[in-house]
Amino acid sequence: MIELSYDEALFVVLLGWLLLLTILWRREVAREKRNEWQVYNSRLFHCDRCHHSFLTGDPVNLTRCPRCNAVCIRRRRRDSE
Repeated sequence: MIELSYDEALFVVLLGWLLLLTILWRREVAREKRNEWQVYNSRLFHCDRCHHSFLTGDPVNLTRCPRCNAVCIRRRRRDSE
């Protein structure tokens, strides 16, 4: 049997907890990065009829509002030109 003193056993348990916390922290960071929102001007639309802002899946210039089905045109921002 392996001889282990109390301070060595406590160190092994503490090391195990730190390793587990590090693994869980890295997993959470990777998960947040994967699910992070990214808003692009080419995908952000604002409906003039119902004032609903929404994102589209494709970078297009013309789409329909999901709330009121009105045609929405993407307007270019003046500071981006």
